[in-house]
Amino acid sequence: MKSGLQRIMLAAFLVSLCAIVGSASMVFGDNSRVHNVVKGDTLWDVTEQYLDNPFFWPKVWQYNPQIENPHRIYPGEEVRIPSPEELARMKAGVAPAPSPRTKAPRTLVGRHIVERDLLESAGFIIPADKEDWKGAIVSTWEEKTLLVERDVVHINMGTADGVKQGDLFQIIRIGDDITHPKTDEKIGKLATVQGILKISSVDKKVSKATIIKAYNPIQVGDKIRPYRPLPLVGSEDLTTEDKSIGGVIVMNTRGKVNLAARDTVYLDVGARDAVVPGDRFLIYRDAPPFQVSMENAAGIEESDYPSDIMGELVVLNTMDQTSTAVIVEELYEITPGDRVKYIPRSLPPIKKYDIN
Repeated sequence: MKSGLQRIMLAAFLVSLCAIVGSASMVFGDNSRVHNVVKGDTLWDVTEQYLDNPFFWPKVWQYNPQIENPHRIYPGEEVRIPSPEELARMKAGVAPAPSPRTKAPRTLVGRHIVERDLLESAGFIIPADKEDWKGAIVSTWEEKTLLVERDVVHINMGTADGVKQGDLFQIIRIGDDITHPKTDEKIGKLATVQGILKISSVDKKVSKATIIKAYNPIQVGDKIRPYRPLPLVGSEDLTTEDKSIGGVIVMNTRGKVNLAARDTVYLDVGARDAVVPGDRFLIYRDAPPFQVSMENAAGIEESDYPSDIMGELVVLNTMDQTSTAVIVEELYEITPGDRVKYIPRSLPPIKKYDIN
C-alpha cells in the first residue's frame, strides 16, 4: 500500500505528465508545424527553435525532401517540423517522410523571384551622360550622422516642384564611377538605394519627410528621386521570346567578387538591347579552369578550352544601357566579368548534377 507521501508524489507526476502531453498536442496537434523561412535562418537554428536540440537537424532535413542543400535555406521556403512522435518513429527508422511538394525555383519568395526589399535595395548604374538628381536631403534635427527608419528630415523640394503630402521618394547615394571589366571603359556611376521617405508636410521650397524604409544608413546630402514601387518578377513572368542578347556581369551591387545564388548584379545590357524584367540569362566563362595540370596540359592553348556554364540569373529591372539581375543558380563560383547569354523560359533550369 502506498504511503500518503507516495500518493501525493504520484498525483503531482500525473498532473505534470498531463500538462506536458496537453501542451505537446496543443502545439503539434495531429499535423506537423510549418516554419516560414526568413532572412538569416539556418536549419540548425530552426531545429533548435522548435525541437530544443539543434542536433536533430538531419532528421528535419530528412523530413523535408524538397530542401536540396541543408546548408542553404531561403526566405519564403517552408520547413515542416516533425512532431515528437514522428521524430521518435524516424529515429527508429519506421517513419515515412512526407510527400515532397511541387518544386519551385529555390529563390522564389511566395510566387516571386525575390522579396520586395531585395528588389528595391538592389540599386542601379546611372548612365555616364546623365546628370545627378537635384533633389536631396538638406537637413534634420536629429543629432546623429547616420539616419534610420522613423527619423525626420527636410528635402530641398516643395510646392514649387509639384511635391505633395504623402508623396514617396527613393533615397539614393551616388557612388564611384563604374568601368567595364573587359574594356575598362566608363559606363556610369553606381547608385545605391539607401531607403524610402514619405512627405509629411510641404512648403514652397522645403518639405518635411519621414524615413519609412532604411536599407542602408542614410545621411544628409543623399539624393532623392520620386518613387513608384517596381513590379515584382514572378516565375510566370519569365520571358519566352526568341531573341539573341549577350553581355557581361559588370559588378555585384555590394562590391563582392565571389558571387552565389541570391546575389544581385549589374549587366552591361539594358532596355536598348531589348532586355526586360523576367529575362533569363546563362552565366558562362570562356577561360581555363582554376586547376590545370601544366604538365599534362602541355600544348593546350587557352582558346582550346570550351566555354563552361557557371550559373543562371534573372533580370529584375532595366535602365537604358544596364540591368539589375539576381543570380538564381550557381554551378561554380561566379565573378564580375563572366559573360551572360539570354535563354527563354522554355528551356529547363540548369543543374549542377544531372545523372540520368
